[in-house]
Amino acid sequence: MELLSAPGLAGIAILAVQPKERAAVLACLETPAGKPCRVESGQAPLRALMRLDGHVVDDVLVVARSHERLELHVHGAPAVLDQLDRHFGVAIVAAHSPAELLLREALCPEQFSLAVEQLQFDFAAELDALRVLPVADRAREISAARERSRVAQALVEPVRVALIGQQNAGKSSLFNRLLFRERALTGATPGLTRDAIAEVTTLAGYPYELVDTAGEGRAESNLDAAAIESGRSWRSGAFLILVVDGSLGPQGSDRELAAISDLVVSSKSDLGQADWPVGMARDVEISAHHDSAEAARAAMGGLLARLRGLPVSGSGIAAGPDVCNGFGQLGGFAALNEVERQQLIVLDADCSAGPSSA
Repeated sequence: MELLSAPGLAGIAILAVQPKERAAVLACLETPAGKPCRVESGQAPLRALMRLDGHVVDDVLVVARSHERLELHVHGAPAVLDQLDRHFGVAIVAAHSPAELLLREALCPEQFSLAVEQLQFDFAAELDALRVLPVADRAREISAARERSRVAQALVEPVRVALIGQQNAGKSSLFNRLLFRERALTGATPGLTRDAIAEVTTLAGYPYELVDTAGEGRAESNLDAAAIESGRSWRSGAFLILVVDGSLGPQGSDRELAAISDLVVSSKSDLGQADWPVGMARDVEISAHHDSAEAARAAMGGLLARLRGLPVSGSGIAAGPDVCNGFGQLGGFAALNEVERQQLIVLDADCSAGPSSA
């Protein structure tokens, strides 16, 4: 069997039954009345029960695509697919393009929308079409394609965001809020987070590897010192969000951390806000207890997108000239991986260096 639909936690999985498997598969199917299934070409889809090892494992839909070729529409739960794999073998058809791969692995509506849009483009053919344009048009179209590709890269590839700050500043509470689940331990006891926790999530449509790090502060033991040092190691190459307990104001090394941070969050806004030093940034105030997860995610997603120079509007990608054209869409072909990006860069360099065309 071949899995035609995207692998993962899908509601329905579509499987192609090869001609050599047809008889064995039909032998495992029966009508709801318990009679053998008879499937003919051109027949309407047939509801059937699949019985394996004497037990009914799923209620399936049998579709006859031709005299020999069948499709099974089964429930996509891993337990069902695992049993089918053990009995018949289920092969996952390889994605033929970056857009197909993104369609299978999309984490949010924006990624799914981008994948559907880009499936209509043949990247190589689009590059060929650019090569024959008049020089002015070609330069403009290549520039637009590179900008679309920059936004597409941000939609496809997670970047790291590390939460830093003092112990008990509210980093883990914000981390859980942004993930929509209780992933990290939280509480009044300082130093609960020892090992950094990293999870991928999407904010305002863009994927991020969000990291909750151990808090700065006095190390009471060698373990504490190791945890703090380990947390610092996650900062390299990451966007840094400094979380400050707003009810206390900046403490300890917060001023030094603010100087290396991209954003500063004042947490625990429900407890009141202490005086804030003049000249020290404070980008947003958040309460993990009073603000909804949606509000926290929208606020942080919007700040990060604007920091990166990316379009954003509410919970989705904004419409804008030459970049976006609707929810999650770019409005034209774009490079979705490094290979395609390099091809676009090479074309840009070749066209810039070569003779102009009329």
